[in-house]
Amino acid sequence: MGRGVVPELLVIRREGPGRLRRHALHALAVLGAGDELTCHDRAALERLVRIRLLDDRPWDEHCPFAWIAVPAATCEGVFAALDLHDRIPATMAMGMSGVQHDRADLTGPDGEGLTAYRAFITPEFSGWRMVFGTPVWDCVSNGLLERVSEHCGQAHYYSRDSYDDAHAWAIAEGGRVLRSYGTYLEPQWTGEPLPWEEPQTDDPLWEPGMYEPNALCEWSANGVADRLTVDPEQIDEGTLMTSHGWLAVTVPGVGHEAFPGALSV
Repeated sequence: MGRGVVPELLVIRREGPGRLRRHALHALAVLGAGDELTCHDRAALERLVRIRLLDDRPWDEHCPFAWIAVPAATCEGVFAALDLHDRIPATMAMGMSGVQHDRADLTGPDGEGLTAYRAFITPEFSGWRMVFGTPVWDCVSNGLLERVSEHCGQAHYYSRDSYDDAHAWAIAEGGRVLRSYGTYLEPQWTGEPLPWEEPQTDDPLWEPGMYEPNALCEWSANGVADRLTVDPEQIDEGTLMTSHGWLAVTVPGVGHEAFPGALSV
């Protein structure tokens, strides 16, 4: 039925019947019509988020396939490096559902089409924060990882695709990628091996020409993340978490209400 039902849904929010008001709010969110809500409704939602943040717990559902990790103390640099705007506090459930609905197709001031994306910056885990969402995809090839490492001192990129068993990771410091790996890249490894790596040339069965000269055994994105930063797949209800997360968008002034899809809180 589309946005044509928005006026009727807003009437239900204002006038009832009471049994339908919650469902009308959900439908407005699914339609990306949150910007139509009254100030009273917006204040109630903000209050709900603040209450849930008091006892927020890690989200142990399936994680996005790609992410960046940065030292928690330097996470302010992420907003500048990725040009993120309109940040709002977010629970873990809110952030993870936000990156499942992270695209809004809008009309810009000049009448041209405009696409905005959302990113979720997680709370702190073991001294690190992670960044999920479309803005971090392909951040190695487009230079964004180097930019994040300029602002944050260091930045790690990880991705894994269970469909074709593809893994990729990259480590950047001070604006430069030091080392990277990609299952289907050519070459698979770039940069010099780092001290913690175990070269495949140490394999007793290794023969010249069997592997690339700088190949290593630590190819798994999750394994490297677990060793160097934090592996989101290992986070569960018992994992220590401090501070809170943020949702932010790539286009200033857009806000979050125009993104279609209802968020968990």
